[in-house]
Amino acid sequence: MQRIVLGVLAAVLALGLIGSSIAWTGIGGMGAQTEPQTMDERIELLEKQAKDKPEDKNVLLTLASYYAKAGKVQQATETYEKVLKLDPKNMSVHQNLPLLYYTQGKTDKALQLLENAQKIEPNNAEVNFQYAKLLAEKKDYQAAVAAMEKVLAVEKEGPRAEEARESIEAWQAEVGQ
Repeated sequence: MQRIVLGVLAAVLALGLIGSSIAWTGIGGMGAQTEPQTMDERIELLEKQAKDKPEDKNVLLTLASYYAKAGKVQQATETYEKVLKLDPKNMSVHQNLPLLYYTQGKTDKALQLLENAQKIEPNNAEVNFQYAKLLAEKKDYQAAVAAMEKVLAVEKEGPRAEEARESIEAWQAEVGQ
């Protein structure tokens, strides 16, 4: 559970960094405006841009990441859902929205979105990792092992690979394999 929460935090922070880079380099549509100083000012500016350009996925993704960083989980969720309607195959949404659903106790919605993401990118290590963790939480250890093995097929070394191996070993012990 702690690893999932830490994973959520790391993913949200990473997306925030990417989103802020997009926004402040001008790609997000802000051009040469003065950079806001506080999180609330940034969110306010992004909300204005989203109102002006409601179909601009980059602005919406950046806004969603700032909402998440600010702990505004419901607003982040709703904003990611808007992007999902605009772009049903957007992998950023498919990787971040399930984490928000999970923090709200909507595990089934998170699993469904991750299953959709697997259809889009079956070998996406992040998607399979999240999916495996949620399946294990639901005590579906055999399916969790299968999903985590997909992670290892893509990432053979590194911290996530090590965690994947440890998780597989623990889950196999749970089912007596």
